[in-house]
Amino acid sequence: LKSNKSLRTLNLGRNSLSDNGASAIAEALKVNETLTELSLYVNGITEEGGRTIADSLKGNKSLRTLDLRGNRLSDNVASAIAEALKVNETLTELRRLRQDLL
Repeated sequence: LKSNKSLRTLNLGRNSLSDNGASAIAEALKVNETLTELSLYVNGITEEGGRTIADSLKGNKSLRTLDLRGNRLSDNVASAIAEALKVNETLTELRRLRQDLL
């Protein structure tokens, strides 16, 4: 993802990525300029991974849709994403985040 110039949609749902995988994807999102849709549903992502995804949204300029359904995200992650969305100008769809909070 860091050097990809063509991929627009990536569905990684149900891949047991956990927080380590989420963190790796978050690092790539900081510099990726082409990905517009990312699905990370049901991956065992918790607060640590959720926070790294939220942080990556601050600098990402291409992602429009993010699916985090079915992950164990806390209120702190929801707050971090809300803060990131104050500066992110491209994300327009965040799928079912609130329904999956613990």
